[in-house]
Amino acid sequence: MTYARAIEFLSGRQETRWKFGLRRIEGLMANLGRPQDSFPAIHVGGTNGKGSVCAMLAEVLRSAGLRVGLYTSPHLVAPTERIQVDGNPIPDEDFGRAVGAAQAAETEEASYFELLTGAAFHYFRERRLDAAVVEVGLGGRLDATNVLDRPLLTVLTSIGLDHTDFLGDSTASIAGEKAGILKPGIPCLCGEADEEALAVIRRRAGEVGAPLKVHRPGLRTESVDWEGGSQRLRGPDGELLILGLLGRAAVCNASLVREACSLLGGRGISIDERALADGLAHARWPGRFQVVPVRGRTLILDGAHNPAAFEAFLDTWLSSPFSRGQAVFITGMLQDKDYRGMLRRLSVHAPRLVATRSDSPRSVSPEGLAAEARAAGCRDVASASSAEAALDAWLDSGVPVGVVCGSLYLVGAALAWSRRAAA
Repeated sequence: MTYARAIEFLSGRQETRWKFGLRRIEGLMANLGRPQDSFPAIHVGGTNGKGSVCAMLAEVLRSAGLRVGLYTSPHLVAPTERIQVDGNPIPDEDFGRAVGAAQAAETEEASYFELLTGAAFHYFRERRLDAAVVEVGLGGRLDATNVLDRPLLTVLTSIGLDHTDFLGDSTASIAGEKAGILKPGIPCLCGEADEEALAVIRRRAGEVGAPLKVHRPGLRTESVDWEGGSQRLRGPDGELLILGLLGRAAVCNASLVREACSLLGGRGISIDERALADGLAHARWPGRFQVVPVRGRTLILDGAHNPAAFEAFLDTWLSSPFSRGQAVFITGMLQDKDYRGMLRRLSVHAPRLVATRSDSPRSVSPEGLAAEARAAGCRDVASASSAEAALDAWLDSGVPVGVVCGSLYLVGAALAWSRRAAA
């Protein structure tokens, strides 16, 4: 299968992107020869922060001299971003071939995500990895990535209210779904602090016999290079680390990665202090308070799309020097998110807002979002038919800072636009 054909084929499965249950993926993997058994894996779940934890872990493992696979979702610009080896996205030709292998192996119509999971694990087996870092797509218990029967380590980052139509409308029910990745005898590192969620996770750990380590952050920020997108951290033992990501949430996630590396030492993967330091310094995770220069201006991209992620974004925004000057906020949100609540929070800090459309059939219309923004208290509101139109209008306005937030789909479109604008 060519790359173009693979993209066309996958687009036809978007309507079945989330089909819960492991029967289809288990049949597909069996026909592929269970590629998930061919590499040691770290399985990472949670509501927010799991993608950045995966990116940092993969970079640290690579700095330790390992051949490392990384499987994440969603992508921002191209689906090849989801499947990486040693920091490089899967080549187009290999992507088409791997998707073709997954299609040939399906026992019944698989979802978009199931097919990509099969393709990723098939490709990872071919590349003879030393380790793979695998991000849960949605939930955990019934997620396609949960065919990983014997990972080296499971990690839970945080528990919050998101995807409530699939996972339940309480912290406890969502924690139960996330904790479904815990496995007998496999250590689990948990970064969640909420006692209600922790009680559920502890119960699950006890039921399956998974040793549970509840982590408390041990890193603190000493200084921030906002333009360069990095911060200097100090560890509990006085060690100095550079982190290639911005924001307090990123520091908490880096602390979790530091603890995960310690646990991996007891699982046969040795990571020294130099590898940890180099990995954190070189880690990048696009679309999470990413600062992008565009024609002498500053564009900030943050895909915060649920209340907890939005609070983390606002916390970083308010601590940044960019918040002290003029800025145009560009937002597009999805109907199945708490967009009214996020707009209320945004209205306090965004006097000038452009409502646009996320590249998703679930997007709130620009006009509808603009009306909701005015109702939420935003004073200067306009609408634009697309992300590109909104960003062009920002450049024309002369305002020095543009902020894109509210949806990873929107951030993906803005990132592609910024690359064209810089060319």
